[in-house]
Amino acid sequence: MTATAEEPRATPVGPDVRGIDTDTLRAQLEQQIDGEVRFDKVSRALYATDASVYHIEPIGVVVPRSRDALIRLVRICADHRCPLTMRGGGTSQAGQAIGAGLIADTSKYLHRILELNVAERWVRVEPGIVLDELNAELRPHGLRFAPDISTASRATIGGMMANNSSGARSVLYGKTIDHVLDQEVVLSDGSVSTFGPLTPEELEIACAGRSLSAECHRVVRTIAVDHALEIERRFPTILRRVGGYNLDEFVRSGRAFNMAKLMVGSEGTLGVVLTARLNLVALPKAKAVLAIQFADLLESLAATPVILRHHPSAVEVMDKFILDHTRQSVALDALRSGFIEGDPASLLCVEFYADCEEDLPPRLAAVERDLRAQGLGYRYHHMLDLAAQARVWSLREAALGLSMAMKSDAKSLSFVEDTAVAPEKLRDYIARFLSLVNRHGTSAGIYAHASVGCLHVRPVINLKTEAGVQMFERIANDVADLVLEFGGALSGEHGDGLVRSPFMRKMFGAEVYEAFRTIKRTFDPHGILNPGKIVDAGPLTAHLRFGAGYVTPNPSTYFDYSDYGGMGGAVDMCSGLGACRKKLDGTMCPSYMATREERHSTRGRANVLRLAMAGRIGESGLGDEGVHETLDLCLECRACKAECPVGVDMARFKSEFLADYWSRHGTALDARVLGNVHTVAKWGSRFAPLSNWLAASSKPMTERLLGIDRRRALPRFQRRPLSQRAPMFDANSQAVLFSDTFTNYYEPSIGLAALDVLAAAGISVGLAGNGCCGRPQISKGLLQDATRLAAANAERLYPHAVAGRPIVFCEPSCLSAVREDAPSLLRGDARRKAEAVANATVLFEEFAGTIVSRLTLSPGPATILLHGHCHQKSMGLVPSAKDLLSKIPGTTVMALDAGCCGMAGSWGYARAHFDISRAIGERKLFPAVRSRAAGTIVAAAGTSCRHQLRDFTGAEAVHPAVLIQSLLTKAHTA
Repeated sequence: MTATAEEPRATPVGPDVRGIDTDTLRAQLEQQIDGEVRFDKVSRALYATDASVYHIEPIGVVVPRSRDALIRLVRICADHRCPLTMRGGGTSQAGQAIGAGLIADTSKYLHRILELNVAERWVRVEPGIVLDELNAELRPHGLRFAPDISTASRATIGGMMANNSSGARSVLYGKTIDHVLDQEVVLSDGSVSTFGPLTPEELEIACAGRSLSAECHRVVRTIAVDHALEIERRFPTILRRVGGYNLDEFVRSGRAFNMAKLMVGSEGTLGVVLTARLNLVALPKAKAVLAIQFADLLESLAATPVILRHHPSAVEVMDKFILDHTRQSVALDALRSGFIEGDPASLLCVEFYADCEEDLPPRLAAVERDLRAQGLGYRYHHMLDLAAQARVWSLREAALGLSMAMKSDAKSLSFVEDTAVAPEKLRDYIARFLSLVNRHGTSAGIYAHASVGCLHVRPVINLKTEAGVQMFERIANDVADLVLEFGGALSGEHGDGLVRSPFMRKMFGAEVYEAFRTIKRTFDPHGILNPGKIVDAGPLTAHLRFGAGYVTPNPSTYFDYSDYGGMGGAVDMCSGLGACRKKLDGTMCPSYMATREERHSTRGRANVLRLAMAGRIGESGLGDEGVHETLDLCLECRACKAECPVGVDMARFKSEFLADYWSRHGTALDARVLGNVHTVAKWGSRFAPLSNWLAASSKPMTERLLGIDRRRALPRFQRRPLSQRAPMFDANSQAVLFSDTFTNYYEPSIGLAALDVLAAAGISVGLAGNGCCGRPQISKGLLQDATRLAAANAERLYPHAVAGRPIVFCEPSCLSAVREDAPSLLRGDARRKAEAVANATVLFEEFAGTIVSRLTLSPGPATILLHGHCHQKSMGLVPSAKDLLSKIPGTTVMALDAGCCGMAGSWGYARAHFDISRAIGERKLFPAVRSRAAGTIVAAAGTSCRHQLRDFTGAEAVHPAVLIQSLLTKAHTA
């Protein structure tokens, strides 16, 4: 029999939002809610998607600031019969975090630790706290919240409770439900209850009375008794099962009655969590990882039961599809080089915990011995070093994004990705699963938790076609049948949402499903809490983000997006996974780290831009004022290009948007002036020092005309530029130095230092005779000018590239413009030349590192704090700078993981950006610099970084070339 997703039930799932008086609702929210109330088109677009394949535009968004605001919000929604969907990090892959009513975002303000009891190992938190941020606070106490999902850098505890999340080490720690002790919950009528473990006597008291809480307790107790046998029969007896409501928690003997166990996994359909008390576990004292390569995926799954006999803390798998995509990212390719050799078809990452490190090598050896005896696996990489282990887990955590790193309209999709079976059945189950996928004429990427039989299988489908939508539905139905056949669960950790709720009756049977519906109606009689999830779901293919007939916008662009089928395809690469919302490490996304605003995340900007391009924001073209405002705080740091698993390049999108925007609205004066800073600098240098006096004395006028904040100290023009102090290249030149605008006209001493260092190493170097790199024009959207510059530079620099001369850059952003942007701006023969030039370019620190052994250096400072420019980081060039500076005798180099400085070229000079620019730097960088020990030197290759540090910390950061020059011995400087 062919199984199909059930049709919606006749019972209403909540009021039609079209019947809600939104004006009255909005006015009441603005009057009574301590928080932000947003009904504008752009804000609604920002919250219309999560990490799923679905799109539902809400009528409004509320960002509550306090517990009382959240309670009041529920009461107002109850009065208006307005649906309410709670949202944390918006990383839900099943569509739980979107809805047609109001969206409440808890992540911006409700993220406090309220109480910590180290002795008893528990913590009370608000729902918006991010898992990694919670664990960072717990780490000094030797504790952590055990579930460790791959989206830990942005997923909130509230979302983890809603989905009953687990993660890589669930074989050891179980799921979120096993670690939630009690919760404070707002019920659908606005009343507040505390759900925790109850004795039989306490349960009787809780069931007494006429309150909604009492009714809920009575109904759950009755259902647990009346349907105990069917619940035990229909609920899968495996660890990874999170579908439906957790009625199995109430039929197991010896367990206290705890309604928090029902709230966990309920996806916000039964109540709104205000606070939760969580159990904590001790950090492991010692860890080791064994990376095992296999020639076949199914062989690696057959190895899993063998490995489980050795009691690992995790067994994670990545297939060839995922591993191949790691090569598309500079950062991820560098990670894999440490422990992956060749081209394996599958990789198992096996982790062990122990009380002491000495216990671990024998356990790794025992696993390897057992597997070799059975002919399983062909390469075993043992890792006791924590840094090496961290690289393994960083690669594994990127698998979710990598599984979607496809540049065509066909994507590897989340919809049947969350099934789970008993580990001993996993090999045969996945064999059948892949056969099913192949039968439908497609392929799939596979990764995740082999230890507990929960693999994420993501079939490749083009949902923009009718055939793709039909395939989507057929595969979903066939997989549901397969899961039932193997006694598994349709959802192992990602929840039901819009994508699996249509299968609840099939998975649990009519009796249990009707019990689910009774629970929903009891807790939420008017259907206002996240309706359509778990029970009474709509059709599987309703509300698809794209759907049959969707035409990907393909506007005319300057940059080449042909690999993606056009700019629209490049923007569509953002799947909503939200890696851009991380705040503890890396650089992406600087403005989001400062504001915690979805609008300022790369994901938010991509969503708004995608809808604007499709004409769904209000204007045709690339956007309107709302889109301009959304993109304005993008610093164009390019961290997203490097740190987003699918390489979304928002900096380039912003440039394209601005070019289109200026074409329709006229180019702003500040963009024209700052985009052509090369010309300004040339004339400023010519008239220095008069020009410097005029710039300093006319700050109010400059602020009024160009928006440059008067509190900024402007860089000073030099009367004699580098081009007048250094020789041009000649036939004897072994390398050429790119004379960028800032080095040439503002800080020629840096260029002279670079020339001195290279000359001391016996390298003959002259200036390249280039024009501006084009970075200012690119950043300001003056792409026609940037294209002309790119062509001119390609023509000028091509002979050097052909002659094999390295083209050395002192400024990372200029290198990025010539190496990464110029080839994409050009076409035909000009592009060919630009690509040859790009291949010849090198940052000073890269080049100097290859010849530093020829230098004799004096002892340097005891410590150097190295701050990498954002573009230097995005190109993976900070390690080469650290290696170079580490060659200085007597010096220890500390490369700061402090993100962006907040300046970003001219961006931080703008009056409108001043406060956020400062906030970005204050997050990590400024405190690290201010607290440095006496005698510590700060090194920074980026001009903007050095100026930002001087403005806000008073520190005089030094370019690495200048520092190396200062340490050359007399023999070299003679």
